[in-house]
Amino acid sequence: MEELKEIFSSIDMMFASCDLDYAELKSQNIDFNFFENHQNVRLVNSFLFGYSKIQDKIGAKLIKKVLYESKEIDGDNMAMLDVLNLSEKLGIIESTDVWDRLRAIRNNLAHEYPFHIQERLENLSLALEGYESARRIYDNLKSFAKLY
Repeated sequence: MEELKEIFSSIDMMFASCDLDYAELKSQNIDFNFFENHQNVRLVNSFLFGYSKIQDKIGAKLIKKVLYESKEIDGDNMAMLDVLNLSEKLGIIESTDVWDRLRAIRNNLAHEYPFHIQERLENLSLALEGYESARRIYDNLKSFAKLY
């Protein structure tokens, strides 16, 4: 249980930082000119890094740990697809498609090129939407974990 608390604490800190970037980005008019300002580029990079780390930590550690601590699974050896299907059944994630979309966004970010501004704009928009989904999943995991 202590390990689960540490994972939640770590992700809470990541969200606290990323929430600031998210709020700043949502308040901006983001267009082609946005990326001409170096501070804006830094803001986007900070947000995307935080978003990716949060999504990775939720997927790599938190979901399985919450399911294990709640005695829904017996160990870490369950296939991720089975974990996602169970998470959907338990109402932790809306659907496996939502999680697959978050992974696709994460993969797009890892393979984008900074000089393709249209691609960056599209990926940033997707990441902002994905961040909202990741936040809902995280909140659901916190609520589910408190039941046990």
